[in-house]
Amino acid sequence: MSEFVIEEIRPEFGAEIRGLDLHDTLKEEDRRRLHEAFDNRGALLFRDVEVTAEDQMALAGILVGGDVPSDRSGLDRFAHLYPTNVSNRDENGNAPYGSLLFHSDMMWSESPMELLSLYGIDVEQPSVPTIFCSATDAWVRLPDDVRSRIEGLSAMHVTGQQQRGGNTEELLNPIRRETRSTTKPVGFPHPRTGRTILYVSQMMTSEIVGLPPDESEELLETLFSYLYDPDHLWQHDWREGDLVLWDNLALQHARPTVSLEGPARTLRKVIAPVLGKSVTGAETPRFSKVG
Repeated sequence: MSEFVIEEIRPEFGAEIRGLDLHDTLKEEDRRRLHEAFDNRGALLFRDVEVTAEDQMALAGILVGGDVPSDRSGLDRFAHLYPTNVSNRDENGNAPYGSLLFHSDMMWSESPMELLSLYGIDVEQPSVPTIFCSATDAWVRLPDDVRSRIEGLSAMHVTGQQQRGGNTEELLNPIRRETRSTTKPVGFPHPRTGRTILYVSQMMTSEIVGLPPDESEELLETLFSYLYDPDHLWQHDWREGDLVLWDNLALQHARPTVSLEGPARTLRKVIAPVLGKSVTGAETPRFSKVG
């Protein structure tokens, strides 16, 4: 077993991993410790590491897909390398400018991906952070009276970014070939850990099904006050050589405005699917300004 260290980032979620060589094929006990840390902490951070796309894919596959072959063949069974970087410098960079409200990627899908990971390829300072919250921790923190209000209720999630009052950021809007939506319980069980997720988000939740619009939005804002409580957020300030992998179902993420003229911010993205489903050929959304 490698003597790597797992250090808590926040009391609620997040762990930094130090002293682990990601180029090597990890031993069974190391994989078990990482898998356990990922399930318990929701996000793993590696700092100042040189990581290839293959390393990043292999680690993503280990965390949600089980054993990875020793020769790392067939990695697309577990993880998928996005064809474009998240970048304000690359000619075809994904999400190159603007801000993103809190969300889980593909929340509008029946099968959203289970893991997201970003690696800092080219990051100039001061960097624009990624901000995380835990939707499983938020569920635990809900008062009994709020939980009783949402018992048996479902929410609808749609593509794009919802316009919500009070936001002054320059929003990005994903452009897809078709508008898609799904409806899931507000208290949604995590398919891997079984923990209950407070499954609503600023960006993609359009309504609480069956409620009048004003009541739906009032209830959503109440839920958002627990999800996005500033005392329970983790702000990750990027630098080159950072690798963050997080549970896309249990956690949500957001970012302030990125500018095309601002410091370079190029991040390599790898995803892993729910319950080992293949994601090869997944659509990469393009973006435009909203408002």
